[in-house]
Amino acid sequence: MSNPAKQKGSAYERLIVDALNDAGFNAERTRAGWADDRGDVHGVSHPVLGNFTFECKNHRRMDLAGWMGELERERTANGGGLGVVVHKKIGVASADQQYATLPLWMLVQLLKEAGYR
Repeated sequence: MSNPAKQKGSAYERLIVDALNDAGFNAERTRAGWADDRGDVHGVSHPVLGNFTFECKNHRRMDLAGWMGELERERTANGGGLGVVVHKKIGVASADQQYATLPLWMLVQLLKEAGYR
């Protein structure tokens, strides 16, 4: 892999997958070559809410609206469950300090499923 941007993105995806697995999930990087992009990470699912889609972004410039559009397309291809854009906190290497952005309706659904009232 000689493309530096692709190498940077792949390393970031591995960082996020490792953090999810350290937290007890069975996450893997999504294999390349699917005709319908299903996100960057798979293997996280819920019996009621379905597959969870992760879109990982390691960019200096934020394009949150574009990334959220990409997440929506990939979430639909992944079965329509919930999803998140995990994006780089510049200057911070720790996975657990990265940013995670999702639409409010998804947060509400997660809070309800977790039992918050």
